[in-house]
Amino acid sequence: MKKKIIPIILIILIIATITATVIIIKKQKEKENYNENVEIYTQEEENKESIEKKEPEYKDENTVPISLYIEQGNELIKISEYSCDWSPENVLNLFYAIPSTEESISAYNFDTMWKEKIAQYPNGDKCRIGYQVSFKYEDGNTYTYNLKCPDDTYFTFPKVMTYLYDDVNLVPGKPYYHITQDVMYDYTIASSIKLVGDVDSDKIEGPITLTAFCFDSEDDFDEEGNYRGNSKYTITITQE
Repeated sequence: MKKKIIPIILIILIIATITATVIIIKKQKEKENYNENVEIYTQEEENKESIEKKEPEYKDENTVPISLYIEQGNELIKISEYSCDWSPENVLNLFYAIPSTEESISAYNFDTMWKEKIAQYPNGDKCRIGYQVSFKYEDGNTYTYNLKCPDDTYFTFPKVMTYLYDDVNLVPGKPYYHITQDVMYDYTIASSIKLVGDVDSDKIEGPITLTAFCFDSEDDFDEEGNYRGNSKYTITITQE
């Protein structure tokens, strides 16, 4: 009987040894694979960080000053605050963005004046004008609109109507009319913006903040489309 049990025990020991060996080898391979994956992941993260570090930081090299003006008689007057009626269809005003810091500009021919002023700055011919309109609404939210072309202006309706004008490239004899998307060219200068009261303007709480900014490429805007340069000027518009 004992002679029969001994071979069985030996077989069981051999099987157990083999099984244990297989398990150890499997765990060792799993550990090696894990270490290899960790190493690959770490390397990928290091490469990603290295690429991010190499990306150049935004640097604003625009030296063009910008200010907002309204027309009074034969003069353009620089303003920082403005008060008016926001009733539907009522024109708040036409606000001119001019590359100047002068308090007033008199006896002017607008297109000639604008071109002379922008020519004083390096790469001034690449300068384009955009606007940001921002205000708090009755629902408690603050709405901000970045307007670089006519298609952008529709988003402000019906809270307030906005229209862009090119006073720099006027065609003699052609009626003065706001810029439409079909005539928005590379050389178009949105040198002024008109704000008009709309059906929901009375639901705007607090002042309307209007900012004019000068840009020469999409690099001047962050991922959310907000201007990040220094060539800008802001006014507040309150309701009478």
